[in-house]
Amino acid sequence: MMGGSFVASLGSLQRELRSIIHELESIASGISRDFEGIGSEVCARRIRDFIDQCENAQYYLGRVDTSKVREEN
Repeated sequence: MMGGSFVASLGSLQRELRSIIHELESIASGISRDFEGIGSEVCARRIRDFIDQCENAQYYLGRVDTSKVREEN
């Protein structure tokens, strides 16, 4: 079994992903709000699609049972 370093790394990864998601949400909102007619709806939707993928990854990272993870050599 792995020690606390893996758990700490996993937690750090989750926090960083959450930060990225928040930044992308801000960008998508700004594009939707500040731009019109130059494909802004498509651009904002694509960003939101990527946000959905990031949130899906966040969900699965949160479900990792670290007590069952082993370090591979």
